[in-house]
Amino acid sequence: MKKSAATLLTLVLTIAMTTTVGNAQAADGAGEGTGSSSQPSSSQPRSSQPGGKSLPSCAQPLPGLDVPNAPHGLFVPLFPNSPRNAEANKYLLHNPVVCGANFYVVWSQSDKGPGANPRYDFDYVDDQMAPWIAAGKQVNLIVWATSYAASQRDTPDYVLSKAPTVECPKFGKVPIFWNKAFVDNYQAFMSAVIQRYRTNAAIGYIRFGLGAGGETFPACMFELRRHGMSDRVWREYILSMLDYERSLESPKLLMVGVNAYGNPPDMSLPGAMAARAAEDGIAIGSQGLQAADIQADASGSPCTVNWCGIFRQYRGKVPLELQSVAPSHPDGSGPGSLVDLLPFGLRNHAQIFEILLPDWLIAYDPSFPGFDEHHVAYQHAFEAAANVLGGH
Repeated sequence: MKKSAATLLTLVLTIAMTTTVGNAQAADGAGEGTGSSSQPSSSQPRSSQPGGKSLPSCAQPLPGLDVPNAPHGLFVPLFPNSPRNAEANKYLLHNPVVCGANFYVVWSQSDKGPGANPRYDFDYVDDQMAPWIAAGKQVNLIVWATSYAASQRDTPDYVLSKAPTVECPKFGKVPIFWNKAFVDNYQAFMSAVIQRYRTNAAIGYIRFGLGAGGETFPACMFELRRHGMSDRVWREYILSMLDYERSLESPKLLMVGVNAYGNPPDMSLPGAMAARAAEDGIAIGSQGLQAADIQADASGSPCTVNWCGIFRQYRGKVPLELQSVAPSHPDGSGPGSLVDLLPFGLRNHAQIFEILLPDWLIAYDPSFPGFDEHHVAYQHAFEAAANVLGGH
């Protein structure tokens, strides 16, 4: 690692350790009110770091990162139809530590079918991105071919009428992914997304979901197994789709989230996906960051789907991305606190963090639960990470 990067990582760890001590002191003084000298006079983010040092830019190449010319920084995913997205525009749109936002391209909303003219409609995506682009922020796209909920159908009806399907309570009706009717139409849509945004300077990266939502684990896995799915079939489907993504010659960085599935999980699949992604020039991500990973890695055990080992193996070859498995718990329980998770991710060479909206609101929305107790620690954690990865 270059000296400048090592120095910045040292700064991150120092700030994180100091913040953790501050959290413990605040807990010891619970019930004494919020007038402690550790509280800032304003909840608004600072435009520069203590001592007047400005954040490095997340819109420019950043020497010291493993892949300095690729996207980097802290982003907020804005899930479709979430009522909290307006709060992101209020508290994060002009926040200097937020590099930008991730928006979702939902296949069924964008593809009107082969008989429509025009067939594809991305206006709703452009409308959501517009204020962020106007603010000079970077935006990224996550494409959903299926949803995470039975109440929402993200595969177009015309595809479901052509491809064989299965159904389960959690995901509803989903296609048999490796069937030609699904693959051909989804690949056509993937190509359309690339063509639409290939010259948009504000777009940083695009992640295509190959299974449930924006990820690579199979929706309705048990039902799919009754219809011919095996570890070999699923692996061949995923790897062939990654090869297709490479064939699109996208000028925008493409990304895949590596997942395991099954019980016990097929732990060889994440490694195979990562190897093919690195070969194809596709960024590698994990949406499973959690406190258990810190303990596992310290003991020499694999992190969730072995993303720690994968990141160490492919650092410098493609950009690496992390998202927590769920909104964090500032007290350290459950998924863990970002005060610990962000430095851990940085030590494992992640240069892109997709930070869920509730975690941002803990830091910057005075009306959000947990703000009074934890916003100082979370603001410091975000600022320390932005010192390494860049800000706006």
